[in-house]
Amino acid sequence: MVTYTKFDGVHVQLFQPILHDNDEKLAAVIYFHGGGFVTGDSDIMFASSRRICEELNVMVASVNYRLAPQHKFPAAFEDALKATKWLLVNANQYNVDPNKVAVLGDSSGGSLSAAVSQFIKDDPNVPNLLFQALIYPITQQIDVNLPSAQQYQAIIGSDRGLCRHSHHDIAIYTTLYAFGEFRKDFYEAVKTNNLTSREFRETSHLMQYVDHDVILNSTFQTEYYTKPSMESDNPELWNDIKDVLLDVRMSPLLREDMGGLPPAWIATCEFDPYRDDGILYANRLANAGVQVNSIHYEGGFHGVWMPVFNLDVYQKMLKDFIIYAHEQINLTQ
Repeated sequence: MVTYTKFDGVHVQLFQPILHDNDEKLAAVIYFHGGGFVTGDSDIMFASSRRICEELNVMVASVNYRLAPQHKFPAAFEDALKATKWLLVNANQYNVDPNKVAVLGDSSGGSLSAAVSQFIKDDPNVPNLLFQALIYPITQQIDVNLPSAQQYQAIIGSDRGLCRHSHHDIAIYTTLYAFGEFRKDFYEAVKTNNLTSREFRETSHLMQYVDHDVILNSTFQTEYYTKPSMESDNPELWNDIKDVLLDVRMSPLLREDMGGLPPAWIATCEFDPYRDDGILYANRLANAGVQVNSIHYEGGFHGVWMPVFNLDVYQKMLKDFIIYAHEQINLTQ
């Protein structure tokens, strides 16, 4: 049964199993769609949400959070957190077990899922989430020249696709969400990987969280890698934008303490400038003792998690997620 409702004022598309024993409480998956915080809605993921609901026999709440540029940062995060907290507190209204609520998101929705998981963990008034499922998540904004970004540009090119430091969607979407408007200075700095100040790169402990060696010492493809210059310097812009980019609601990778966060299922793809965001986040979670199931999809690309394409990689990802979710739900029984 599919309905539209609101969780504490936030628009939600709700998928509820019809054939269910009312004596047994349901698990729930809260879904945050992708689209760079600028585009997308629950309808584009209708088929995925319905299949998850049917195969897992869970309630799916697909959140229509506010979009930029009309609603800049942190509006999307605020809606995501508000909807999640509301369901945890009011789970009984939907015959849902509040201890079996998970979050799922792709791309910008993966960023929201990661950040929401952190804030829910820190809130003593609500139970921790059952798990967090992150599909090629965006987890940081301080380094747009990670090995995966370089690889993507080398293979796909900067005039098509989704290059992170080209003149295409990413730089535009980021500035629209971060500032609610197009900022040419930010846009140009992203294109040249010159967002931060040299002092920040040389002295901030946060730079360890985007350590290229974590990727270079792994099994992931890095043949197109060139060590970025450390000479670039943009202190005036950095001083203006750092409060937004360093905010863990924008860059969940930069959280200091990852301990105690819910188990994570993290999907990364071969052709994706954000591949390393997911790898670095999975690495930090694992190092903090969080249970992580990380799967890399060769041949996958950023945006493949779209039912309208119905590609083999998407079907494999969806199947893998359903298997993982089923195991996590049954663990708590």
